[in-house]
Amino acid sequence: MNRDEWIQKLKKMGLSGYEAQVYLALLGETRAPASRVVRKSGVPQSKVYGALNSLVERGFAEQVLGDVKLYRGIPPEQAFENYRRSVEDSLAESQSDMKKLAEKAPDSPTDDPGSLGIRLVRSGQIVGVVNDAFDVVEDELLIAVRAPMVMGPDTEIDRQMLKRGVKLRYIVDTSILEDAVYGPQVLQNAEDLEGRVRFADDVPLRFMVIDGKTAMIELAEEDNSTMGLVVPNKGLAVNMRMLFDGLWERAKSVDGLPERFRQPLTTQG
Repeated sequence: MNRDEWIQKLKKMGLSGYEAQVYLALLGETRAPASRVVRKSGVPQSKVYGALNSLVERGFAEQVLGDVKLYRGIPPEQAFENYRRSVEDSLAESQSDMKKLAEKAPDSPTDDPGSLGIRLVRSGQIVGVVNDAFDVVEDELLIAVRAPMVMGPDTEIDRQMLKRGVKLRYIVDTSILEDAVYGPQVLQNAEDLEGRVRFADDVPLRFMVIDGKTAMIELAEEDNSTMGLVVPNKGLAVNMRMLFDGLWERAKSVDGLPERFRQPLTTQG
C-alpha cells in the first residue's frame, strides 16, 4: 500500500491531510524536531506545528521533554486505541448534545431535512475542518476570526482559492495585531489580499460560511475548551452571512488602521 493510500485511510479516522502526512513522517521517530518533520512529510512549515499539536492532543504523537520541542509518533496500535477511546468519548458527548438539540429543535421539518448532517468537532479537529473548507469551497468563503488566534494565515492557499474563482473575505479581530507572532503575519496577508481582509474591534465569535450553504461556529465550553459546530443548513448560513456583512461594513481595511498597527508594513517598504 502506497503513501497516498495510507493518507486516505488515516483521513477516514478523522485526520486532516496534513495531519496524516505528519503522522506517517513521525512513525519510527523518537526525537524528531519540527524541521525534520517538514522535510520528511512535505507539509509546509506554517502548517506543521498545528498538525503536530493536533496529533499530540488526539493521541497520535507525543512531545518529548527537552530544551527544544521534539516529537515522536505513537505506534499505530496504541494510536488506534487512543483514537477508539476518543471516538467513544466524543460519541457519548455528542449523544448528550443531540438530545439537548432535539429538545430545542422545531417540530416542523427544515427546508432540506435530508442533508441535516450536523457535526460537533473537538478543538483539535477544527483546523482540519477549516483546511477541508479551503479545499472544497467553490463560490464563496467568509471567515471571522476573534482573539486569540490559533491558526496563522496562509497567503498561498488564499491565492489558490482566488485562482479558482472563490470570493474570499476575512474579518479579523483588531486585537490580534497586538500578537507578536501572528500580528505581522496577519497584516502582511491583509496587504497581499488587497482589500479582502478587514479588521474589527470585538469580533463576537469565530465562524465561517461556506458557499452560502454551510456554517461552522466555534462554541466555548464550561472548561474553557472549544467545540466546532458544523451545520449544513442554508437558512443558518444566510443568517451568518448577514452577521458577517454587518461586521464587514463597520470593519477597517489596512489603510484605515492606526499607524501603530501599520508600522511593520511601513518598515518593510
